[in-house]
Formats: sequence, C-alpha cells, structure tokens
Amino acid sequence: MYWLALLLSLLVVAPAELQAAETDAGMEQFRRGIESFENGNLQAARANFENAVAAGLTSPSLYYNLGVTCYQLGDYAAAETAFRALLDGSNGALARYNLGLVALGKGDQNAARDWFEQSASAGAPEKIRALSLAQLNELGDHAVLPVGQAGGRGYLALSGGYDSNIAGLPEATASREGGVFVDTLAAGTFEQPAGARSRFALEVAAYARRYPSEGTYDTRGLQGRLGWSEALNNGERGALMSVVQSWFDSRPLERRYGVEGYYRWNRCAFAGSPDQCGLALAAATVDGSSGFDAYDGQWYRARLHALNYYGSWRLDGEYALEINDRRDLSTTDEFISVSPHHHTVEMAARYRWQPDLVIGVLGSIRHSRYQASHVVVASAGESGRRKDNRLEVGVLAERSLDTRWLVRGEWLIRDNRSSLAQYGYERQTVMLTLEGAF
Repeated sequence: MYWLALLLSLLVVAPAELQAAETDAGMEQFRRGIESFENGNLQAARANFENAVAAGLTSPSLYYNLGVTCYQLGDYAAAETAFRALLDGSNGALARYNLGLVALGKGDQNAARDWFEQSASAGAPEKIRALSLAQLNELGDHAVLPVGQAGGRGYLALSGGYDSNIAGLPEATASREGGVFVDTLAAGTFEQPAGARSRFALEVAAYARRYPSEGTYDTRGLQGRLGWSEALNNGERGALMSVVQSWFDSRPLERRYGVEGYYRWNRCAFAGSPDQCGLALAAATVDGSSGFDAYDGQWYRARLHALNYYGSWRLDGEYALEINDRRDLSTTDEFISVSPHHHTVEMAARYRWQPDLVIGVLGSIRHSRYQASHVVVASAGESGRRKDNRLEVGVLAERSLDTRWLVRGEWLIRDNRSSLAQYGYERQTVMLTLEGAF
C-alpha cells in the first residue's frame, strides 16, 4: 500500500539522539533492534526496542521505531502507545500522522480523520502536511483548517424497518402491536483546538422515529453537548455538559440536564490485556413535562468498556450500572414505580470479511430491579415488586459504499421476563440503515 511505504520511508535514526542515550545498555538494545528490523526479524526488533525502554532509554527515535515495528506486527494498541509518547516533542506532527495510520489499520476512519487533520495543520513540516492532505483526500475530506480555527463535521443516518412489538413510554408495557418504522438521525460537531493536545467540542444531534400506522408511538429527541477532551500518552480524558429534550406522540416527555466525565486507557491491565478500555460517570436531573411528572428526578450511570482486536476481529464488551430516582406515578388507587436500577452487560464481535464488508453478532443481558412495589387494580395486571431480566441477541452486516457512506442491515431479538406478567414481552426488529459521515 502507498501509505505503508510512506510510513516505512520515515523510519530514521537521528545520530544526535543516539549520542544522547541515557544508558549504554539501552543504547546497545536499540542498536540490536535496528539491526533486527533491517534483517526483517520484527519480533526480535520489538523485543530489543522494549528492552531499551526498560533500560531507561527515552530517545524519540526509540519510541518511533518501536511504534513502526508494533504497527508492522499488527499490534495497533502498542503502536498507538509508542506514537503517543511523541506528541509533545518536536516530532508531534509525525506522531499524529502515524496515529492516523494506526487508526486506519483498526478500521476507525473517524479517528484517522481527526489525526490527519491535526498533522496537516499549518506549521507542520511540509512533507508531513502533504502526506496528511493526501490521506484526507482519500478519506473524502478536501479542506483542512489551520491550527486555532474551528472545524466541523456532520453525520446522517436514515433507517427503515419493522418492529414486531412497538414499545411505548420508558418502563411501560409493550403495545403488543407491530408496525413499520422510519428513523432519522442527524448530528453535527464543531471543534476548537485548545492547545497541542486538547480541544473543545460543541455537538448537536436530532433523532426521530415515526410509525406510519401507529402515530401515537412516534418519538423524537434533540440533544446538545459541550465538551472538552485531552489526548494523553496512554489514552484520553474528557468532560461534557448536555441538555436533552424528548417528545412522545408529539407531546414533550422530559428534559435532562447532565454532566459526564470519562477516561480511556490503551493497553489495559485487565484479563486478556484489552487494547483499549474506558470508564465514564454521568449524572442528570430530569424534568418531566406536563402529564409526565412521574419522570421527575435524578438519573445516574457508570460504564466500563473494553475493546480488543484479534487480526480481522474487533471485540467489544461493556458493563453499565444505571440508577433512576424518579417521582414515580401515584394515584388514589395505584402506584407504579419508574425508578429502576439497571445492570447491563453487552458484548459484540465484528469480523472484517472483506475490505469493505463487516459482519457481526451482538448480545446483551440486563437485570432491572425497581425501588418500590407496584400497586395496581386487578384488571390492570399484577401488583408487587417488579424485577426484569432482558436478553437481546442480534446479527449485523455492513458494507462501505465509499469513504463517506455505508449501508447496514440488522436483526435484533429481545426477550423480557418480568416478575409482573404485564411487563413480559418478546420483540423482533429488522432494520436497514444508510449512514454517512461528512
């Protein structure tokens, strides 16, 4: 590949840096690594470079050569860690360019675009800037804004499908009715660099689902977020504020005012040594609209996510704890809790079968326990403490049409078992989506 040849052409060892080696042992390991690399023995080269790091050598050339070697071996997480160590030095533009190549190797075009935009900014060495602009052109981006000037991008998804059991309000019973639906999701992001590693971002997203035959179940949502993030040597950290307004059957449902903080690591110290993991904590206050006062209250969530690559496979796993503390629905005859505690485990496996075709399977298990017992009239269902166990499995296939557009097909099956009979249901959803990034 052309860009791979360019990467290797930049593999250089600066004599001045070698003279500044911190330890003789590290220097010797570094030299052995270069020899092994030139002889085509990548495993030995990597071992020698890592030994040089362990011996105390911190030369930028060492980290660069280690990153290139790990990249050639297909260990993208290790390559990313090595290149991130160079972000703050004089080789920052080169590091960002190579981080873009690593992201492409992972199949993450959005992240690749971010890195190439940074390495193509004004002030970057002309050779790096030219290579970055060429990559952006391949990705479909034809304009790059200089450092200090805001940039933006957009996202659009159009979906259509069939829902065998249309859901109503959150935590309510299913409708027992099926119908065709149409989804629209549009989002835009505007970013302002705030230094070599950090940036501010303003995001706006709008979502709508319409059931042509069952308009009383139509839903809409509008979200705005203002966030800050910082790239670190071993990952990323950030924080954001958000406002979300939702509608049900053309009526305002609720408005959320939230905050969230997150931290992502590369090469996590968990079982299996995932390539990436992250922790996110979020909280929001919820104002139910007129007629939906039961949803007033607080919402909290903690998420732990892990990601790993095995050749053409991408594996994702996540655990989430969600706590709702709402007003609940109380009348003279009934009490219905809408304050569940959710424990959710999700898994997904995607396989890149062809360069432009990905297939995958996904599944999740969610256990829910409501804070107070339901009290309803006998004709409306059962009373008691509500406990749900929900299982969801699905398959998907997506094909890239070009650098901007892809089409995805999904089939999801959901089975919810509840301690209260009226909340048990089965549901199948088939959906086809056209998705584009700009």
